Amino acid sequence: MSDRSDRTRRPEQDPTVDADATAAAHAAYAEAGAADADPAEASQPAPDAHDGAEQPGGAEPGAEGGAERPADAEDAEPEVLDLGTADAPEEAEEAEEAEPDPVAAARAERDEYLDALRRERAEFENFRKRANRERAEALDRGVEQVCADLLLVLDNFGYTLQAAEGSSDEQLAKGVAMVHNQLVDVLEQAGLQQVPGQGATFDPAVHEAVDQVDAEEALGHAVDEPVVTEVLRPGYRFKDRLLRPASVRVAK
Repeated sequence: MSDRSDRTRRPEQDPTVDADATAAAHAAYAEAGAADADPAEASQPAPDAHDGAEQPGGAEPGAEGGAERPADAEDAEPEVLDLGTADAPEEAEEAEEAEPDPVAAARAERDEYLDALRRERAEFENFRKRANRERAEALDRGVEQVCADLLLVLDNFGYTLQAAEGSSDEQLAKGVAMVHNQLVDVLEQAGLQQVPGQGATFDPAVHEAVDQVDAEEALGHAVDEPVVTEVLRPGYRFKDRLLRPASVRVAK
């Protein structure tokens, strides 16, 4: 049994023989591939190991196109980013200028208050003048109404005075005349004025012609304009406003 197993066992291979055989096989395979390759490609020299190393900038000599790095790329200095440090002082000055000046703000506020005060003062002055004018006009209207109501009383007082003067009692006539004059004085101080009467030129704005006579007969001479010869009822006006026209007889 031991002899049979010895005969069937594979002989041990020599390592040197196997290495030589492997090298010869690779060489034969390389020669066969070179023979089948394009002659133009086979004629190109093999790239140098140093040329195949990676160049700075990532360019490879064996890359397609074969472009070399420009000379300027080697001499160019790396770009330095400007972080704006040069503009920092200007920005700081702008920030300082943008900050409000408290003194200028106070002056502007003062001017605003002064302007508002002047406007308010002017408005108040106008209001005061307007109020005084309206109050004076209201007082005038009240006095005017009182004077207008007293015109009939004044007319009757005048008729009483005429009757007293025609009587034989002189004391009575003097007393009535004194009271009549006092009433007229008070009304004139309040603003009542009597319309011009006898001898005045006829004015249709303040006179009301009740009768008309010939100037030659009434006056003894001719006149260029109608003249009042007699006042039948006196007329009055309060300041510049006519209260009642005078009823008169006119010669022309």
